[in-house]
Amino acid sequence: MARATARASTRRGAREGRARDGEGNLAREDYRRRRGRGRRRRAGTIGGAASTEETTSTRGRAESARYDDAEIPRGVGSATKAELARWLEGRRLPGQKMALEVNLAEGRGLVATEEIKRGEALLGVPRTTLITVERAIAEAKLGPKHAELQEWSVLATFLAQQALALESGTAGTFGEYIRALPRRTGSVLDWPEDEVDKLLKGSPSRLAAAERQDSVNAAIDEIRSYFPEITVGALRWAFDILFSRLIRLDAMGGELALVPWADMLNHKPGCAAFIDLNGDAVNLTTDRSYVKGEQVWASYGQRPSSELLISYGFAPEVGENPDDEYALTLGVDVNDPLADAKAQVLRDMGLSPVETFPLRLNGYPRQLLQYASFILCNPEKPSELKGLAQSAFTGSANIGQSIFDSVRGLTNGKARGKQGVILGGVAGEIAVREMLADLCAEALSAYPNTLEKDKGLAQGRMPDFPGADAWTGVAPDAIRATQRSVSAARVRVSERRILAKTDSEVRLQLRKLKQKSLMDDFKQ
Repeated sequence: MARATARASTRRGAREGRARDGEGNLAREDYRRRRGRGRRRRAGTIGGAASTEETTSTRGRAESARYDDAEIPRGVGSATKAELARWLEGRRLPGQKMALEVNLAEGRGLVATEEIKRGEALLGVPRTTLITVERAIAEAKLGPKHAELQEWSVLATFLAQQALALESGTAGTFGEYIRALPRRTGSVLDWPEDEVDKLLKGSPSRLAAAERQDSVNAAIDEIRSYFPEITVGALRWAFDILFSRLIRLDAMGGELALVPWADMLNHKPGCAAFIDLNGDAVNLTTDRSYVKGEQVWASYGQRPSSELLISYGFAPEVGENPDDEYALTLGVDVNDPLADAKAQVLRDMGLSPVETFPLRLNGYPRQLLQYASFILCNPEKPSELKGLAQSAFTGSANIGQSIFDSVRGLTNGKARGKQGVILGGVAGEIAVREMLADLCAEALSAYPNTLEKDKGLAQGRMPDFPGADAWTGVAPDAIRATQRSVSAARVRVSERRILAKTDSEVRLQLRKLKQKSLMDDFKQ
């Protein structure tokens, strides 16, 4: 299920001394002397749009990020399972091999009622049952004002409007579906602000969570400027639902939609079964077989645990998610005399002065080192920067195609071409790895708890979730607080494992490179 993601990390801006050979050679001695002078910079993605400038969280509005249950329209969560089933039957949902269960560890979910084979098509949700932007505009009769809103805001406006109409009995076609939606999802929009700061301290997801909250606040302000009759609480609930349930359908050109029944499927790390439109119905093609009583899984995409926590309110157990990563952000040092020139050269190549790279247990992209070698280089003349960037990112000053397919490809680690070089030869290889090792050590020191304490918290038992509460999503504060604490600890431990492994590998590479450098010096 497609959600707005948010990734950010701190980095220490660093640059190095003069080029000696016209190729932007890196002087690691200068880097060591000056590595602490840079400023922190963060970047991320909010509501699906990349943010590449240095940002400051607008915390002034964050106190309104969490909504009280009284602010949620009263009709939400009032439908029973039987009422939802009847509505789905009326929407011509075909016979199913799955049944809705509530008392699962995840809350709601779909469980096999008979044997299901691998490669079998399930769901069969008619296209006419989808809530798309076009359908929302038609159903809600939003009028010309909707043209001023982005697609997420149009869908949120529709959900909030229809939820408020439940009380008067004037909700439209999707009224029963909206009555069956949970009142709470456990996503970061439902977290007390002090818990966001406390539980995510040290993690890149701390800023991502703040940006998520701030972007929703801004969207709500914009919506209410056109539709003042829609309450803040209803809109905040609507965005919470969208972040946790919205599906991006590739067969419809990536269009966003709420897909009733399909949105009951839970995510499992490593699952390769995706929800998409096939003809006139939305299906899930299974990637494994199931026996009666087993929960059927879908993939929400290759999402690290931090994203799952922010959007859905859960995180897999440590080691269970193969897509876990630490999002490391690098950027041109604001103190660099060539900062503006470097930033412009990067923009000309379709890159940004600030880029985020994934560190994973199985390594990190070489593009990280190539990018670092460019932002660290210090040629004699600014006019040399273009050629250096082309060498770093394409391997030739005469080739215009960058190794990065796009900023998104870079961030997701998908652009894995072997073009390009790390500037500065062996000295450059050493300098960029010294910077990476320092960044890993700095990131590890930012977590307030000891690793042993976080491991203990991450291994904590999730509290029991009474069936009635699992249906509505409402639970006592103590239960929710424990769920947040355990899930956040899982994220912190996963990130720390990645940082520690990256740091160890980089320092091993440094030892080998320095030995090589000494050998080369000896030969000369």
